[in-house]
Amino acid sequence: MPFQQTTLRQPVSYSGIGLHSGHKVSLRMLPAPAGSGIRFRRVDLDGKPEIEANIDNVTETNRSTTIARGNTKVQTVEHVLASLTGSGVTNAVVELDANEPPIADGSSREFTRLIAEAGIEIQADPLEPLVITTPIEMQVGETIMSVFPYDGFKITCTSADKGGRFTQFYTTDVTPETWAAELAAARTFCFFEEIEYLFNNGLIRGGSLENAVIIRDDAVLTNEPLRYREEFVRHKMLDIVGDLTLIGRPLRGHVPAVRPSHAANCELARMIVARSRKPQIAAETFAPPPDQPTPSPKPTMVTE
Repeated sequence: MPFQQTTLRQPVSYSGIGLHSGHKVSLRMLPAPAGSGIRFRRVDLDGKPEIEANIDNVTETNRSTTIARGNTKVQTVEHVLASLTGSGVTNAVVELDANEPPIADGSSREFTRLIAEAGIEIQADPLEPLVITTPIEMQVGETIMSVFPYDGFKITCTSADKGGRFTQFYTTDVTPETWAAELAAARTFCFFEEIEYLFNNGLIRGGSLENAVIIRDDAVLTNEPLRYREEFVRHKMLDIVGDLTLIGRPLRGHVPAVRPSHAANCELARMIVARSRKPQIAAETFAPPPDQPTPSPKPTMVTE
């Protein structure tokens, strides 16, 4: 059954700093015509070039998701995308005067609040969802992700670090109501022992306890109490919502995930899109070729 396309009733804006760049940035979310999808517009560059939020435009997935077209790129798009999809918006323009949206408090809560403030307008044109009819499964290292037929959009996720610290589990149907109540406020997090590595590699230059939770041994360092008992895995689910937005259509399926990452989320999105372009009968799987070693991820931490 098709959806009605939606957009924002009016523009809204927010300013802050980028998580990885550390640069000041101003963001505006604007209404967009039916059929345009979600686009990022770099107003700081000549010609104000736009990049469509599409899996074909993904260029990097190291600790965040980056989309690019030509020499124009936008890094860490997942939190903004998640807030739009979670809130039920299918068409919008996101204007930025830098190459990364503001991190806000490390979650999608501020963007979700802005969307509610703007209001949502139902457009005349319908939009067919991407309906999963046969399973798709993939495994890379310790990450396992799949998608199964389901009447709705559901995510079931479990996640932990290599030592098993803070193993968490959560499952929910993603609707605008559950998005706002259960996922949007989950903040990004990292492990203390990885901070130096990430910083030395040009990442988390804007990170602080104002926009991230830090795990040190068995302690949690945060400027406020955890917002959910399962805040870490819920943030992983937030990232899944954002990365799967790159499919370009509302997804109808159940996504179970074990230790997901941006790379795995985007690979699953590619597989889903490829399946939709060339339907197949049998279940589809992905794994590294047998003559190649299973990839061993670098220290995993989610500034995701």
